[in-house]
Amino acid sequence: MKRLIASTVVLSAGLFLSACSSSINVGDLEQQVQQGLADQLGGDWTVSCPDSMEVQAGLTTNCMATDAGGKTVDVNITQTDNQGNVAWEVPSTNIDVAKLQDTVGSQISEQVGGDWTVTCPQDIPLQKGLTTNCEATSADGQSVMVNITQTDDQGNVSWETA
Repeated sequence: MKRLIASTVVLSAGLFLSACSSSINVGDLEQQVQQGLADQLGGDWTVSCPDSMEVQAGLTTNCMATDAGGKTVDVNITQTDNQGNVAWEVPSTNIDVAKLQDTVGSQISEQVGGDWTVTCPQDIPLQKGLTTNCEATSADGQSVMVNITQTDDQGNVSWETA
């Protein structure tokens, strides 16, 4: 089984030190993440981070972002240095469909021979136990349904032909 998720990574470097202290200015950090989410995903976002964040290179924390419709996403914050600069990312909530199709197509080709192309729905949420039906088509026109089941919430899958 292979890991089949994609990460949406956004790096933001900005000085977030509170005046005369060694803590992150949480309000400034929340505003920058809100703006970054709006730029990338659209819409209005509210970001909530822990009230106090000491400056320490490599220290990580999680913030919660909520859009106007109530959808929430985790935002992972990592301090990149001892100056208050951070990197942040929103972990993907969908399977990397292109990688899934390539991997399963290659595995079918290894098992039965020939060249196989797998076509799956484009937006598959990352969810343990979720089964998705895809279609595998050989170079000579044979077609078979493939049932793909997520074995965890990290993007690992098992599959079988129908």
